[in-house]
Amino acid sequence: MKKLIKVFFVLVVLSLSGLLIFLYATKPGIAKIGVDKLKRQTEEKEKQKNIFDNKKRINILLLGATSTSTLANPESKERGQSDTIMLISIDAIENKVQVLSIPRDSWVKIKGHGERKINDAYVLGDVPLAVDTIENLLDTYIDHYVVVKYDIIEQLVDALGGVDIEWNRPDYKYEDNWIYPPLKIDLKRGTNHLNGRETVAYLRARKAYRDSDLGRIDAQQGFLMQIFKELKSPSTILLVPKLLEMAVNNVETDLSYGDIAYLATWGLKLNSPDIRMDKITGDFVKKTQSGVQVDVIDLYKTQAIKKLHEFPFNFVMPDRTQEMESITVGN
Repeated sequence: MKKLIKVFFVLVVLSLSGLLIFLYATKPGIAKIGVDKLKRQTEEKEKQKNIFDNKKRINILLLGATSTSTLANPESKERGQSDTIMLISIDAIENKVQVLSIPRDSWVKIKGHGERKINDAYVLGDVPLAVDTIENLLDTYIDHYVVVKYDIIEQLVDALGGVDIEWNRPDYKYEDNWIYPPLKIDLKRGTNHLNGRETVAYLRARKAYRDSDLGRIDAQQGFLMQIFKELKSPSTILLVPKLLEMAVNNVETDLSYGDIAYLATWGLKLNSPDIRMDKITGDFVKKTQSGVQVDVIDLYKTQAIKKLHEFPFNFVMPDRTQEMESITVGN
């Protein structure tokens, strides 16, 4: 495995890296920040590398890691749970992408630890155990991984001028004063303009939704789609150095510079209809002996897993308009 480099998470990288490569080739001074660090990780020949390597499809695991910092221990550097879990399947022949979200409280078998919530795998055994757990759950193979910290969401949203959320639910106020720094959000019915910190609270809040984590998944997926659109726009070019600096400190991946360069040039031709968002849902809810509520997945009844193995055949974008909030990025 090549030496790890830190880059932006995959859906963003598909667009951002293409802009970076263009800038570096035409105006090296503009993209100087962060470029040298990336460039040193690989040889020039890697730029032409085909990440698919004669494979029709690749799977990339995206984990959103939470911070363990609290008011009692604000300097904690321990590994947090994977609050967001997404499997990104990319088909190079059909030019399609499927993003499958897995609820963080799904009750699964974790090697060496028995049955636990799926987001414990990352805490207990870092990326290798998380990959193994999800491969076993979905009966599939994961080619690469990307781990992002929520800090990058805050910085990204602020760099883009904030986001507008069209909140079609009753007013909702959320505060988590235990974590450090605290998360607070006050959503009113209608349009709400959120800064980076408020957006992180919005993406992490579960109690605002009747179906808890499943509602939050819809919010996260809607946010990713809007960020994808925004980062394909020409106006983002001037932000490339700043975005690269954010990524260096907040992203870990086994994708090489050559992998990213290839995905970037391939991904720039994608449009929203080429990306399908889906999620795994539990068939019922149970409580463990400790009283913790978890989602139970019946693999024989879960249609999302069946769709994963059929991808990209019968590729139809599900009608999720009633599930996702309207999100607009920028001022």
